[in-house]
Amino acid sequence: MSGQEHGVAHGRPSTRPRICITSGRDPLGEQPEQQYERVRAAYSGCVAESGGIPYILPTPGYDPALNATYLDFADGLIFSGGEDIHPSFYGEIVLEKCGAIDEKRDLFEIELFRGALERGLPVLGVCRGMQLIAVALGGSLYQDLSYCQDAGAFHAGAWQDGGEMPSVRLTSGTLLHQVIEEESLPVNCQHHQLIKALDHNCTVSAVSPDGMIEGIEVSGSPFVLGVHWHPERLALRDRCHLELFRALVRAAADYSRKAVSSKRP
Repeated sequence: MSGQEHGVAHGRPSTRPRICITSGRDPLGEQPEQQYERVRAAYSGCVAESGGIPYILPTPGYDPALNATYLDFADGLIFSGGEDIHPSFYGEIVLEKCGAIDEKRDLFEIELFRGALERGLPVLGVCRGMQLIAVALGGSLYQDLSYCQDAGAFHAGAWQDGGEMPSVRLTSGTLLHQVIEEESLPVNCQHHQLIKALDHNCTVSAVSPDGMIEGIEVSGSPFVLGVHWHPERLALRDRCHLELFRALVRAAADYSRKAVSSKRP
């Protein structure tokens, strides 16, 4: 992995952008020699089908030099789903119904995201990944659905009992709306936390039937998009969800071309 050879593999120009996907450590609480770096295989499948080269990033802890190397290597990033983010990152204490936490992953990914934002690196955040974007920019979360009186149980997956997915409304004129090209979209919500507050640089791009935030993007950035559902699990049955990965790969290809051009004498 060389930042000086960005967009080049084995001396030949690469026509497929490199998409790095974050992973979680499982099982939590065990010693490193007992843990696996784990992420759902569907992320890699969606990236490959969309024309990108998927790479899985481990979570070794925050190391500025290592983060810089990852960012030099990547043409785009996917922040995958997983555990709850420690509430200390948004100025709160851990409440009773907050779920499992991996602070090492939180710090690593928050700093990785901030570095990506500085570089203009394309980013897609999925479920926890969307929450991470919000928190990294100064936003906050409801630590459980029960702490938000207006939230419906379908967010945590109760819709599966009836067999019909809820639909989110896409905000006209947003990047998400441009990518999906639909006014609404059925989604597989499976999260027990919600966005409470957003930084002014974040735009809401999707809203659930009960008014909760299901999609965000960062104003002024070429491609920083977060969704609260799991498009990687729906892409085979509904190609609208694959469009999120295709759009990321296109943005990553543009980023790679610009990075290579900027290094030419």
